[in-house]
Amino acid sequence: MTFEKIDVMLIFKDMGGYAWSTLFAMSCWWGWKWRCWYVFGKTGLCQDRVKFVKDLAKDVSMAHEKSKAKTGTRARTEQQIAWEPLEGGWLKMNTDGASKGNPGAAAAGGVLSDEVGAWVCGFSLNLGICSAPLAELWGVYYGLYLAWEKRVSRLEIEVDSEMVAGFFKTWINESHPLSFLVRLCYGFISRDWIVRVTHVYREANCVVDALANHAFSLPFGFFSFTSTPAEISALLLGDVNGSTRVRFVRS
Repeated sequence: MTFEKIDVMLIFKDMGGYAWSTLFAMSCWWGWKWRCWYVFGKTGLCQDRVKFVKDLAKDVSMAHEKSKAKTGTRARTEQQIAWEPLEGGWLKMNTDGASKGNPGAAAAGGVLSDEVGAWVCGFSLNLGICSAPLAELWGVYYGLYLAWEKRVSRLEIEVDSEMVAGFFKTWINESHPLSFLVRLCYGFISRDWIVRVTHVYREANCVVDALANHAFSLPFGFFSFTSTPAEISALLLGDVNGSTRVRFVRS
């Protein structure tokens, strides 16, 4: 066993209260460096390598804590995320956009569900080439169009893009390249019904993510589904049954 291995074992025998990942990174880097010095005949000035690495870990840990305090970084906590049903009288339209590049090949999808999560209708949309935010907005637009055609009176649209959801909470500048499509959406929203647009995590939007990706296999254009496509039936059943997915959320 070489002295580098012995040093590393001594370091991890007593980690000194520092994060394992920090000590591991410091040990790997300096273990490699000391090995190179040994191979090429260079002698270092460090007498106590275990103390040296632990001191470095302390400095790195302190710098990290100062950075978190300065930037307001918060720890992440594990949460179980699920699709949530609505109160009676409301229907929900989940929409999503996908882009293979920004811009790149793009698609969108949407599912209209009743208050218990049962399928009402859905769509996939092959958009050709566009940006991801534009794909998300086209998903909202066609979701509104489809819900209006179904004569929904109270509609909640859920999107997993905070930026797109924000367009409907605070107005978008007229010079913004996406303002034309936001205005088209507002044209639907201002009609004689109640519509609200909210942000959800993507873990609660898996069904429409699958529908959007399904659109890449379809020709260019809009495709409406009166029944559940086989590709997403298992995901939809999971939502109806209250299946959850793990996400680490800033506390």
